[in-house]
Amino acid sequence: MRYLVLSDVHANAPALEAVLRHADFRGYDDVLFLGDAVGYYPDAERVVSTLRELKPHVAILGNHDAALLTLAEGGDAGHREEGLVTEVLARQLPELSDDSLQFLKDLQQHAVGGSWEAAHGALRNPWEYLATVANAQANLELLEKQLCLVGHTHVPKIFAAVEGHGGVMWRTVQFRHERTLYRIPPRARLFVNPGSVGQPRDSIPLAAYALFDDEAGTLEMFRVEFDVAAVQQSVRAAGYPEVLASRLAVGR
Repeated sequence: MRYLVLSDVHANAPALEAVLRHADFRGYDDVLFLGDAVGYYPDAERVVSTLRELKPHVAILGNHDAALLTLAEGGDAGHREEGLVTEVLARQLPELSDDSLQFLKDLQQHAVGGSWEAAHGALRNPWEYLATVANAQANLELLEKQLCLVGHTHVPKIFAAVEGHGGVMWRTVQFRHERTLYRIPPRARLFVNPGSVGQPRDSIPLAAYALFDDEAGTLEMFRVEFDVAAVQQSVRAAGYPEVLASRLAVGR
């Protein structure tokens, strides 16, 4: 099975649509969505509707999705998200259709497939940033399958662990090129982050996604151009905080 792996779209419709055009040309069988459909950018309904149409095999709950659902239930999301995020989510909530809101309510915190499992942040804590080898080490004992697909950091990266006579050896691989083919080592256990579709944070202003072939044991990591200026214009037209527009151009 060849999976299209998407994460952290954050209501950035031009980025999602650019990624889908790119992925359609290369072909895939099903979709794994790792969370955070909403937040940051002004096209929440358009993005969630597109994700609904994709009918993902797995769709994971992100922290922004969870915070919006807290607001929908009349709760206070401020305890878990900074003020800027809560402000944006409060504006997006009334824009979502009933079907889109239900899609978010149906998101899972964790899913398991044949050789893989999926979470938004990490296995020991769904909102943990799996950003360092230390984070990966702390989650390794919870890994049920050969690899875990995660998002949340917005940085396309793999942490690979191989057990040897001297203990567990770790290798970190970060993906900065337009296409990189990674062959999964047979004896390795991995945490795989495809990066962010909607808000890259590795100083490269390109959308990121992956194609994961669990039968061939390969990951193709891609970076894709999208219309940054159009997103910036929509942010300003909607009256969203300026920082959300300016950071896109520098991939931060």
